[in-house]
Amino acid sequence: MKKTGAELARFALEQIGVRHTFGIPGVHNTELYDQLNISKKITPHLVTHEAGAAFMADAVSRVSDSIGTLVVVPAAGLTHAASGIGEAFLDGIPMLVICGGVRNDLEFTYQLHQMDQHKFMSGLTKRTFLVERHEDVIPMLYEAFEVANGGEPGPVFVEIPVNIQLMTGDVTSMPPYNPVDTASAYDQEALQKAVELLRSAKKPAIFVGWGARKARADLVKLAELLDAPVATTLQGLSVFPADQPLHTGMGFGPSSVPAASESFDGCDCLLAIGTRFSEIPTGSFGVTVPENLVHIDINPAAIGANYPAKAGLCGDAEVIVTDLLKELGNDAGQQLRDGNAVRQLIADKKAAYQAEWAAHQSGERVNPVHLFDGVREALPSNGIVV
Repeated sequence: MKKTGAELARFALEQIGVRHTFGIPGVHNTELYDQLNISKKITPHLVTHEAGAAFMADAVSRVSDSIGTLVVVPAAGLTHAASGIGEAFLDGIPMLVICGGVRNDLEFTYQLHQMDQHKFMSGLTKRTFLVERHEDVIPMLYEAFEVANGGEPGPVFVEIPVNIQLMTGDVTSMPPYNPVDTASAYDQEALQKAVELLRSAKKPAIFVGWGARKARADLVKLAELLDAPVATTLQGLSVFPADQPLHTGMGFGPSSVPAASESFDGCDCLLAIGTRFSEIPTGSFGVTVPENLVHIDINPAAIGANYPAKAGLCGDAEVIVTDLLKELGNDAGQQLRDGNAVRQLIADKKAAYQAEWAAHQSGERVNPVHLFDGVREALPSNGIVV
């Protein structure tokens, strides 16, 4: 059958569940925007600057079941979007960056906006793709989607030359998208080692990042089972409920609030989930990490990168936390440690810290305690703060 590349791209994007795209139309992507405009499933959103488009796409991936998608022009459009693409890359946020490209059917070079976009994008994305013929469009977008969501998520870049978008070409079929099972096995011996370390610990603690967000329900049960204080990374603030008595705040070292620094003091086994121990939550790497570190992350390069792990488990945090909970005896409903000492310590330190701020004479200015108490009261528990 004969189809334009733009038609094929729209079909593929609809198949993988794209619901919103962000960007600015131009010479090299007008045909694709024409197709998006007639789609009954996708809404293209026009922006005033591609940097904004990239951050909007990032937000869609964070808070919905659809992947954030950019549709931009080559060169200037792509360079403008780079800040948001780079942020998604650093934060592990899936994103589709779809960009027009110069014609690949001409003998001439130095075309408008001609640059090596793949070299430019190689350091900001998990992988780059170049469509060279009409047959490539659908399978390449499907593959890009899988790469973006597989392993540690992140942005991917797809360049579709303008002539392929505009002109018709032969394609043998337009296959529907069949999701690929990306679940991977992990080291069961490492799981047993982790169970031994946590079970024998006298003062365990938990440190969680964005990578643990899908394990939230079992994470709460695990913390309660271990009677362990829980600190989060900056990006992982929403991973553990702030009103749960074991929640201590962001970070756990000397730079953190007293509830965190004191409840983590003397920790003899740290369970770290979905965190890379990066600079901000560790207070410029000023935390003390115990020898018995259990580190869970989907990216093997992150495990033990900054602090050596006694037990490293590479895989999906949602799966591993569930298995860890079962192995530690959650089915029996037992707690591994008695008493509410750590909960009381956290509650007391939080109350004292709040009282200290409330007593501060702010003069004509708003006392931060009143500001944050007011915001917390006004927001629902699932409110999004930007």
